[in-house]
Amino acid sequence: MDIFHHHHHHKEHSKEKRPSLSGKSGPGRKGSPKVAETVPAKLDVVMESPPLVFYGDATHSTGALLSGQLSLTVAEPEVKLQTMEMQMLATCTTKKPVDKNCPDCSTKTNEVYQWAFLTEPAVFKKGTHSFPFSYLMPGHYPATSDGRLGTIEYSLSARALTSCSEIISFTRPLKVQRALQPGNDKTSIRIFPPTQLAATVVLPPVIHPIGEFPVQMRIDGCVDRGKETQTHWSIKKMNWRIDERTKVISAACPKHAHKVGGEGKGVLHQDNRVIGGEDMKNGWKTDFDSPGGLIEMEFMASIKPGSNPLCDVETPTGFTVTHNLVIELIVAEEYCTNKNTKLVTPTGTARVLRMQFTLVLTERSGMGISWDEETPPTYEDVPTSPPGYQKMGMEDYNGEPFPYEELDSMRRGSA
Repeated sequence: MDIFHHHHHHKEHSKEKRPSLSGKSGPGRKGSPKVAETVPAKLDVVMESPPLVFYGDATHSTGALLSGQLSLTVAEPEVKLQTMEMQMLATCTTKKPVDKNCPDCSTKTNEVYQWAFLTEPAVFKKGTHSFPFSYLMPGHYPATSDGRLGTIEYSLSARALTSCSEIISFTRPLKVQRALQPGNDKTSIRIFPPTQLAATVVLPPVIHPIGEFPVQMRIDGCVDRGKETQTHWSIKKMNWRIDERTKVISAACPKHAHKVGGEGKGVLHQDNRVIGGEDMKNGWKTDFDSPGGLIEMEFMASIKPGSNPLCDVETPTGFTVTHNLVIELIVAEEYCTNKNTKLVTPTGTARVLRMQFTLVLTERSGMGISWDEETPPTYEDVPTSPPGYQKMGMEDYNGEPFPYEELDSMRRGSA
């Protein structure tokens, strides 16, 4: 069962039962007044930690610190609770399950952490009561993701059981992000045999969902010189695009494992989509006089607004999101004499040069600081009282007298 939907439904159901202040039906309605069922208490979560961001990749990230307070607001004079606990849940949903009517095939929910706030039944008076909690999320966990094939979601699910067997519940979604620090640019080289063409492309190490990034490209080996004539390659058209590739392995529940050849196996689904691109017919500089010939260009690329891209994700269960920059050049071969290089004649030969480069899409790190570099205290480390002040000793001065000048002489000197 999808625990998110279950708890959201329960929460909304509880709101519907909450009585109005007057306890009467709306104006103009006939019949006896109706009073909704009273909710003895409600739960809420007050977050105190900054947004959950893993700084660095899954191998090197030190995690993200989650801290806050679970708030219990009692509406009645008092309420007795048998238990009160909260779970941090990770829910993975595939939108192409092995059996489309089976919730166990589509949704897998794992408990990441659990807090038990009561060791024994307790009575709480009317008012608000707070219970601190904290947890260090491991940095290798995948970030929140919502794609066309599947989702990864996190949530806090609190639950209290009263002595009258009433269940009070509350669910709050958590957004977990990953931010990679920018580093040095990446340089890649592609060659295109049987020609002498070689492309050198410089890309930033990471890109972001919003904003442009520069792409530098240089093509060498454009000119083949003979004794009296030469041939060279010139760019006629260029286009680039950013591909987003999502892969999901839909695992079967034990009841439907026979459909995929046994328990533990699944079906691989893939989805490719273009999230940005442009056609260009100019913007490059050509230098056929340099040794070997040279074509240079630089352009700004970006993700199309409104495409809702997913950041790069990789999980042990087979949910992955990757991105590629694809560049296509249409080049034509031209012929000319060495004496008159401006008078060119097309040879009729044209080629499509296609290149593909890996892009790493991540959230912006901004001025974010990892928890271990600037660590707020967890509640277990906070003492119950403020720290005491160290007593300082004081004694008389017995040294040489200080130089002293009469006040009147100081006034005369400054006059």
